[in-house]
Amino acid sequence: MTTWTARSLAEQTGRTFVITGANSGVGLEAARDLVGRGGHVVLAVRDLDKGEQARAALTSGGGTGSAEVRQLDLADLDSVAAFAKGLTEKLETDGKLLNALVCNAGVMGGPLLYTTQGFERQVGTNHLGHVALVSALWPALHSAAGRVVVVSSIASRGGRLSTSTTRNDLVAPSPYASGKVYANSKQANLLFAQELHRRVVEAGSPVSAVACHPGVSWTNLFARQLRDEGKGWLVPALTLIRPIVFQSAGAGAQPTLRALDPSTPSGAFVGPKFLNGARGRPEILDVFSTGADPDVAQHVWQLTEDILGTPIPV
Repeated sequence: MTTWTARSLAEQTGRTFVITGANSGVGLEAARDLVGRGGHVVLAVRDLDKGEQARAALTSGGGTGSAEVRQLDLADLDSVAAFAKGLTEKLETDGKLLNALVCNAGVMGGPLLYTTQGFERQVGTNHLGHVALVSALWPALHSAAGRVVVVSSIASRGGRLSTSTTRNDLVAPSPYASGKVYANSKQANLLFAQELHRRVVEAGSPVSAVACHPGVSWTNLFARQLRDEGKGWLVPALTLIRPIVFQSAGAGAQPTLRALDPSTPSGAFVGPKFLNGARGRPEILDVFSTGADPDVAQHVWQLTEDILGTPIPV
């Protein structure tokens, strides 16, 4: 079997991608590759200034593609709705299609915080915000026979969501253990991608859904988590050992790029497998057991619809 590399990905001229959290880390590196191949990337970011800095860096790198910045706060469902409305209107005006949505942004750890709508922040941002975004952009994705890529994590193996999980377990976990909640949020990402795939197949939809994980890659998540937990003094030491412990953000973006490749089938799960999934080339993997149970996936899907107050339009 031929080994997949980023060189396997075709030119992307004329294709439009939305990447959440694309101003840094894995999202930025995936955007860099796509712009270099001629694609147009919408950087969906919370901080517009950082987004503009990222856009300038991407478009000055010699690629043939383009990028634009749009504000999106996944921790605010009103922001999600406004983003989707504005983007859809622009796509229609420009006569463009939405070829792929990469659900990449996330928060990890830190103290107990809440979204604008009062949901626990990690699940609210990593899972609920992205599901709401997929739902709001569904007509555009369906029209384009687009692809949804959901970035999970090896932390999803520690998730404890089950068919007995309640609404409060998701949005108001008590007692609060930030690491466990993060694992649950990434398990929810994986469950959502798998259930989305099953439902689009059943519905005969042209949309495809692929999940991936970046291994243990250096991004702002780690430094932000330490600062949020009052351990910012560890960041310089972590930076020193970074080349030993972490793979680069560029390497971490490879599973996202393979997940975007049309040769990767809908329903697949992509990520490195060496060192227990920490690093290596992007491979098509068996779905982690925590994300493979369709009964759990269906249950979390239904809970998510209840929390969002609207059906997911698949």
